[in-house]
Amino acid sequence: MAHSTRTLRIGIASLVAIVMVGGTFALTGPDPLFGLGRVAEAQSSEELLREYAAKDTDSDSLPDWQESLYGTDPTNPESFQAGIKDGDAVAQGLIQPKVAVREEGEMTDIETIPGTTAAPNSLTDRFAQTLLKQYLQNRGETPPTSAEIVAFVEAGIQNLVAESDSSARYALADVRLSGETGTIGLQSYAAQMESAFARNTVAANRNELSYFSDALSGDTASLKKIGEISQAYKNIASALITVPVPSEARQAHLSIANALVHMSETSADMAAMETDPLRALMGIGLYEKYATELVAGFSNLHGVFSAQQVSVPQGTVGYQVIKTAADAAASN
Repeated sequence: MAHSTRTLRIGIASLVAIVMVGGTFALTGPDPLFGLGRVAEAQSSEELLREYAAKDTDSDSLPDWQESLYGTDPTNPESFQAGIKDGDAVAQGLIQPKVAVREEGEMTDIETIPGTTAAPNSLTDRFAQTLLKQYLQNRGETPPTSAEIVAFVEAGIQNLVAESDSSARYALADVRLSGETGTIGLQSYAAQMESAFARNTVAANRNELSYFSDALSGDTASLKKIGEISQAYKNIASALITVPVPSEARQAHLSIANALVHMSETSADMAAMETDPLRALMGIGLYEKYATELVAGFSNLHGVFSAQQVSVPQGTVGYQVIKTAADAAASN
């Protein structure tokens, strides 16, 4: 099966997550990156976004994400009024959007944003505003086709990703310097880093996109698994920031820790599919960006290891970190 460069990049990022977060290596040693073909065959974030944008649980011609905008029930086709489908009610202008489009510079009432944790100018807030504004401006009097609705969503997500600049959780000052440098110091660092991963792994053999695809088919247990992966990312990032780091690996280490925090946030967004569809759409749209950051961090770490010719025998603690870094570099 042929894969686009974009899908392969997501595959590599997914495999980094599976190897380093999925817990397999702590017991038996991870599958080598020869598994790339299997992982890369999983839906890309773009494909999954299209599928989710068109999801209509109750078949009322109103996709689930629009139900959250209009305040209707995605599991009841006639939640607005008995005898008329919600999609028809929207098409006839009988239902007004729950999320009001604010004027430029105007503050948003967070009570109007789907979900319970959105704050003014948060990503969820900005997503809702960007998507709804574009949707209403382009909708016209004739109800859009399914393909047009998906196009609206994709464009809204692209705008959000382009302007998104999630702040870093950690700064260089948060990285603990070990006082050891060179080959010996980096070998010790790799071992401690791998141990930090091992202490915080979860049982997972697939990436979040694959679990999310199952959730779209009704497997709600998959959403719980995504939530567990999200927590694992967060826990590993917290553990990594306590690891003493040789000065030459300081920047790469910081990048990996912050990328894991972002992956945790993105996965948590995806896990909120049932309660906050807009937030889940946001998570899918941002997944590739932060997964790529994770791969880049490991790739930069490989440069540090290579410069000092760091290596440890297979089966030795630290080997998986060094190997994962090398495979991440090879994917760029």
